[in-house]
This record gives sequence, C-alpha cells and structure tokens, in this order.
Amino acid sequence: MSNNLKINTVLKRLMHEHGETLISLSKATGVPKSTISEWLSNRTPNPVQAVKVANELGVSLHFLLFGEDDAQEAFQKIMKEDFFKGTFEISIKKVKVSTK
Repeated sequence: MSNNLKINTVLKRLMHEHGETLISLSKATGVPKSTISEWLSNRTPNPVQAVKVANELGVSLHFLLFGEDDAQEAFQKIMKEDFFKGTFEISIKKVKVSTK
C-alpha cells in the first residue's frame, strides 16, 4: 500500500469518468467547489468532505486518496454484507486445555 496522496489524479479521472464538473460535484455533495479545486492541486482534504465526494463517485475514501483498494475494506465489506446476513456459519467448540 502506498502512502503517497494521489487525490489530484484520482479525482480528475473519476470526475471525467462520471461526467462531473467542479460545479456539479459541489452541488451533489455540498462541498465547496473551491475546496474540490484545491484537492485537484493535491491539497490534503478534510475527511468528512472527502467521504461525501467518494460516496458520490462510488469509491471508498481510501481509493479516492491513494488510487488503490484497501485490503481491510474488503474484509469489512464481507463482514457487513455477508456475515450479518447469515451467509456464514460459525461453529464454536470448547476444547480442553492441559495445565501440566
């Protein structure tokens, strides 16, 4: 996993792919267009605002910031979507532990 902030290139690409402009993205998220413009210059975003933009563009915050998926997010998605819907079965078995 890279620790280099890539929001400028990722955001530009996502905006292009979704046909978004600064104005349309600002209106859809409530994040000022001047703020989004600063991110396009690679300014570190406010996490609350960045989550709104990431959600609007259909990506995770981690992807928006770094341009790659976070392995932890895949696990959390399984836990949220599958585990709590009863897709998995868990068995718990008591084992005897020797104290010798």
